[in-house]
Amino acid sequence: MEYIGFADAKEFIKISGISRDDLEEKVYPNKEFQAACMYRFGRGNKRYIKVRPAIDFIEQRIFIKETNL
Repeated sequence: MEYIGFADAKEFIKISGISRDDLEEKVYPNKEFQAACMYRFGRGNKRYIKVRPAIDFIEQRIFIKETNL
């Protein structure tokens, strides 16, 4: 990790255990997730995810909601 507490998309998959498909189809499109947990540093286009808040957000707002269907 280049930034403490942040991970790029590949690293976040390893840390969280969430599949790439679930991230791309269910998590990344969520506007609340984007605003709360995704960052870009400097001029690069690389997205970084704030790890702890992202995992909490996913557990509480995305995957819990799907199990209640």
